[in-house]
Amino acid sequence: MKLIAPDPEIRIRLPYEYTAKALLTDTEKRFYDCLAKITDARCRIQVKPRLADVFQHEKTNGAFQMISQKHVDFLICRNEDWMPMLGIELDDDSHQRADRKDRDMFVNNLFASTGVPLLRLPVREFDDLEKLVAELTRAWQRRWKTLEMESMEPVAS
Repeated sequence: MKLIAPDPEIRIRLPYEYTAKALLTDTEKRFYDCLAKITDARCRIQVKPRLADVFQHEKTNGAFQMISQKHVDFLICRNEDWMPMLGIELDDDSHQRADRKDRDMFVNNLFASTGVPLLRLPVREFDDLEKLVAELTRAWQRRWKTLEMESMEPVAS
């Protein structure tokens, strides 16, 4: 085991300047806290997972490139096996831009093609806890049904 932690007064020079930043925005943190209370440790909440780490893909460069630089804001997984159950995207005004609309459509289609529900939540709506709980429950149930159906499919020989 080796801790890489130089003296606070020493800095290493790199070709570019990097600084640490908070992983979540204030809005994302508020939503995470809300999710944590709602779920009460009944599932695992992943923050900004890269899509290439969530979804299997063809072993071609194009398939990997399509998802390697994208993430979803939150991913809810089952506790016991870390199976993705649903993704959550917080949509602010930036999602109205043309480039974001194209990206969002791809992400929507990716989730739909894999049977994993994706909840797109306008940031103005996440304070409606009753509606949020209902949507999260509905998404979880749909995913559970998809997983049950997949487990009953005959294995090709």
